[in-house]
Amino acid sequence: MLFYLLLILFQVFSALGFYFITPNNYWFLFLWIPLGFIAGWLIWVMIIFIVFYPILRFTKTKSHMKHEIIYQFCQFCNIFFRLKIKIVGQENIPNETFVVYANHKSMLDVSVVYQAFHRVMSAVAKNTLDKVKIIHMFMQTAEVVPLDRKNERQGVKDLLRAIKLVSDGYNFMIFPEGGIKTRETEKIIEIKPGAFKLATKPGASIVPVSIIGTSQCKTRSPWHKVRVKVIIHKPIKKEEYENMTTQEIGEKVVEIINNGIENENK
Repeated sequence: MLFYLLLILFQVFSALGFYFITPNNYWFLFLWIPLGFIAGWLIWVMIIFIVFYPILRFTKTKSHMKHEIIYQFCQFCNIFFRLKIKIVGQENIPNETFVVYANHKSMLDVSVVYQAFHRVMSAVAKNTLDKVKIIHMFMQTAEVVPLDRKNERQGVKDLLRAIKLVSDGYNFMIFPEGGIKTRETEKIIEIKPGAFKLATKPGASIVPVSIIGTSQCKTRSPWHKVRVKVIIHKPIKKEEYENMTTQEIGEKVVEIINNGIENENK
């Protein structure tokens, strides 16, 4: 709530400021509201970089303070883009280290999953995001690992770094499709079996997640409300998958995720 209250206050005061500095120019009335809101957003961005970025940068990834800031930011993004999120199965979230595997239909899937789990969590992301300076700065603060999908050798190094973090007790999320393949269906249509090594190598629990509704974000958000449902399925623990290949694990996870989507659409 802190994010939203501060944002509203800054925008209101900025808008009033534009109004009072030109009290006799009533023709300016139709401009002071949008200009005030733009000023409010600029002030808010400055606060993020001046106040919150240093906190994120110089606190441990697992710290509660950092988690709450990221969680509030994810909530803000979801509200800004008018996502109405329903979460099912939060009781299935493991207490031990876990890796989330979910279908991927929107860039907002990351903030949706983070809000649904409300746990300290890092992610594997495409390395092109890391080339944007602002995004790179914030990816660093949360131990987000950029994965190079085009350079196989670098991609292996990136995955090994992520595996090391999971071994150290970091929870992770990854989208095994390797990017957004299609928005015509919510289901997973293909997987990268190597993605499951992120959980199997360190022996972490695998948590399949079905995300329903984010395929509409590109055409509807933020102008129209988008209803999103997140189904957190029962975790697959090491004892259940240790004698399976990554391909077999992938097929099982895809079946769980797609069945969750299919049952919801019936």
